[in-house]
Formats: sequence, C-alpha cells, structure tokens
Amino acid sequence: MSKATFRFPHVIRLKGDHYQMGSQHGRQVKALRRHIIAAIEARLDRITRDHPDAAFELLIKETRQTLQSIDPATLDFIRGQADTLDLEFDWLLRYNLVNFLRDALITSQHPSDARTGSEGCTTWAASGPATADGRPVLVKNRDYHLEHLPLQVVAQAEPAQGYGYLYVTSAGNPGVFVAGFNEAGLAIADTHVPCPDVGPGLPTFALSMHILEKHRTVASALAYLQSMPRLGRNNLLLADAGGHIAVFENGHRRNAVLNTDAGFLIATNHFNSPVLQDCFVDTEPLPLQGNSYYRYQKVKEALNTAYGRIDGALAKRLMASHGEPLSALCRHPWPESDTSTISSLILLPAQQRMFFCHGQPCQAIYRTFDCPPISATPDHH
Repeated sequence: MSKATFRFPHVIRLKGDHYQMGSQHGRQVKALRRHIIAAIEARLDRITRDHPDAAFELLIKETRQTLQSIDPATLDFIRGQADTLDLEFDWLLRYNLVNFLRDALITSQHPSDARTGSEGCTTWAASGPATADGRPVLVKNRDYHLEHLPLQVVAQAEPAQGYGYLYVTSAGNPGVFVAGFNEAGLAIADTHVPCPDVGPGLPTFALSMHILEKHRTVASALAYLQSMPRLGRNNLLLADAGGHIAVFENGHRRNAVLNTDAGFLIATNHFNSPVLQDCFVDTEPLPLQGNSYYRYQKVKEALNTAYGRIDGALAKRLMASHGEPLSALCRHPWPESDTSTISSLILLPAQQRMFFCHGQPCQAIYRTFDCPPISATPDHH
C-alpha cells in the first residue's frame, strides 16, 4: 500500500429523494464499476463456499419483504445505483443483504470452518470531563476486505426531506455503510459483532441512514432503534453535539443500551451487556481469536490514561498503534485473514467536522471534511 496510490478517497455529492441519491451515487462512481463487480463476485463466492441452505435463502427473501414493507427508501437507493451502474437490481440487492446475513451461516458452522476474519472495527467515543475541550469525539478504525480500499467513498448527502449529512461508505453499497454525522450534530458508527441473532429487519446501513436524516439526539436515535425491526449483528456507537454518548447493542430479537458516567465508551467486535454477551461467536482465524477483547482493553487503558486530555491528536496516535498482534488497532493483513484496517475516522459532531484517513492510519494522512448546514427538521420516529 503506497501513500501516492491511496492518499485520498473518492468524494461524491448526493441530493434529492432516495432513488435520485442512489442514481447520483452510481453515476459518480461509475469509473469504479469494474472494482464494484469484483467486490460483488468475491462476496457472493464467499457465500457459495459457506454452503447456503434453504433456510438462508428464505432469510434473504423475508428480509427483502421486510424492506419492501417498511423501508422502500433503501430499496429505491439500491435501484438507483443499479440503474446507473448497469447492474441487475436483484444481484446488487443480494450482495448488500448477504454482507449482513452471512452471520446466519458462519456462526452455526464448526469452529474450523469459514474463518476469514470478522470484518471488525474499533470504535470509541468520549465527552464531557474526559475530553480536552469538553466536547464529544467519536472515533473509528474500519477493518474490512482490502478490495474495498479503492471503493472507499466520502459522501455529502442533501436528502429531499431531513438533515444534511456526511458519511463514509463503499461504492456500490447503499445508505450509511461505515459511519457519519449530520448537520444537527449527531454522529454514528458501527462495528460488526458475529452472532446468530439475525433475522428479517433493517440492516445497519439503512438504520444509520434514517437516523442521520431524521434525528438530532442520541436519545431520539435510541428510541427509533428500539422501535424498528432490526437485522442484528452490530454495535452502534452514537454521540450528539450535547455530549450524550451511548452504545446500542443490536440483535434481531434482543438489544441493549450502554451508557456511561466515566466519560467514554468503547465498542469493538463483541457484546458487553448481560443481555447479549453470550450471543457473540468469535469467527476470527485461530491465531487472531480474542483480539476484540484485547483491542477493547487497549483502548480502555489509553483513554483512562489520557482522561481529561482526550482530543483528535490522541485519537490519531492511538488508532495508528500496533504492538502485540491481538491488541493492534491499526491492523495489517495476516496470511490467515483477508481483512485489514483500510481507514480511520475522527468525528467531531459539535463542530460538524470529520478527519478522515484513507488507508492504514500508521502511514496515510488525514483530510478534513465539514458538513455545511443544509436543512432542519425535528426528530421523529
């Protein structure tokens, strides 16, 4: 990976209803169509090697029906992408659903099967007395398949209805696929938690999109999350301009909210609440098993040490750190795993600003993005 090749991501601008935004997404990333098709084929090939059965195909069908019933906006976005990228809608939809529903297959298999990395991430948020200026910061390292590095996109969205927002995604993926924040000062990031508690519901890329379009506070976003049918298998870390931070542990049937009096929260790739703790299945290759707990502890120790002085500079140093393989936050490829850190994000929701590193944070540079005021609407569920 060289600095020259991967210095900056693609930046796209979206405006209008969800079909229009999907169409604009597709049009602006059309030069990446070959890479998008390669990523789709790689994902669907993984699913084939996971031996999907009739129950898995029924799960895909029921999830599609759920989206048709309660979230046609997300399907409109995918349809707009498919139309302008000259891809079959059903093919693109399947790709985006199996990204998430694969957990139903890999968490039920023997431990020696299908260990290709958990597509995990490291996230944390701090606020109030923990930060240098009292204002919130939300940070994420994105650990994902290397074929998504050239597909990585920063999008500025101006929906026909709702708040304007800035987010990170991959070309060919709909909604808020990685993390983002809106002009009202609400930020959100997700981490994958491999677990069998998945089912027909909204995937996090759809939930996060609707949260950024319609909500300005963590409290409102949490009420929305608890009210909706959810696909499951993620942590969602939220922070708002008022300094409220929370983790929503997102199962299909079960959920939990983690708050804090300590000034910071961390989410890696396992659940911490008693409600969902037993639901986590470690799908990492054997040499890397347990790394979610080690990364969590490393961040916790660093934030405790820097308490009262946590800021963007600390975030950059911490997220670029290596050390022991199991606790490394900036993760590099292993022979047993095809995932690696491909970006780092520092979100400042009160300032409506993002520092974004395209590539591994130990060797790439950060670029600054601001979310200009676009519109204003009240929270609603």
